[in-house]
Amino acid sequence: MQVKIGLFLILIFCGFTVFGVQELDSLQLNCEKKPIKSLNFEDLQWMFRERVRVESQDQIPTHLAFFIQDVSGIKSQNYSFDTTLINKENLFALSNMTDDPLLVWGKTLAQEIENFKTLKDSLAKVFNPRGYRLKFLQSERGLARQMDLFNRGRSMTALSLHNFNLAVDVGIYRRGRYLRRSNLYERLGSMAKDLGAFWGGDFVGFPDVGHIQAFSNGANLVQKFPELTFEYVRFKEIYEDNYASALARGRVDLVEDTRQLIVELNKNRAQKVCACKQAIPIPNELSAEWFEQFKGMSTGYVFANRQAGWVYIKNGNSGYFYPLGVYSFAAKN
Repeated sequence: MQVKIGLFLILIFCGFTVFGVQELDSLQLNCEKKPIKSLNFEDLQWMFRERVRVESQDQIPTHLAFFIQDVSGIKSQNYSFDTTLINKENLFALSNMTDDPLLVWGKTLAQEIENFKTLKDSLAKVFNPRGYRLKFLQSERGLARQMDLFNRGRSMTALSLHNFNLAVDVGIYRRGRYLRRSNLYERLGSMAKDLGAFWGGDFVGFPDVGHIQAFSNGANLVQKFPELTFEYVRFKEIYEDNYASALARGRVDLVEDTRQLIVELNKNRAQKVCACKQAIPIPNELSAEWFEQFKGMSTGYVFANRQAGWVYIKNGNSGYFYPLGVYSFAAKN
């Protein structure tokens, strides 16, 4: 009996299927087509975020019109650009209508931002080597600037803590001249860590001695504020591609932060309703007249038919149908 139990446990830990038990892969999340018991407008905000690729400022909608068709009829909800509404559904809507994460999440992160400001003030007081001056160069940064740095290889992340005003670039100056390299940056980093910050000089693969941030990485931020998954998920394919590339080169040690972030994002989306990735043909039950309502409409648009199991997602002139499904972890190979 003991031998059989031991063999059973070994097979499970090795990832083999035994009596229907198989280890799941926290790095792979699939949207599986299946009947959906209930839908809400927050679900539709996620579908719009995950299935609409916005590549320029001109493609960001200024209005959103969402519809849910169910046995009880059709429910609708319209959203306009409004920074005063702070419930989760409206924050997600606002995020879908801007490329400024701080505008959306500034109130949510207000205490963290204030704590980080206090930390910076403290650092400026304790770091005062004779003949040198410390300057804070850049704290807040918009997504357009961040993506420009990322595309030029000047940053290793598509979404930075700079975008939430939770990171700062610092410079040490001697007689008015900026020091790109100096042993003083290590002293600065040590002082920052003593105060509770995280120093860019400790970054693996891409050390940045002139960088200080409030959280160790994006995964740590999302753990504390799960709703920020909505911001990070827009770049999830980039993170997955970067991780896969490092894995293929045998250098996963360089992307441990990326792995942690992907795992955290997947954990927060598992078992949630989704629009499956592969688009489908126009459902047979729809007539040509159904599309008349979209002519000339520039707003973002989502129409979900829960009973029929499909969702139509449109932004600008481009609209596609997708099966409704639920996210689940893939089985490990």
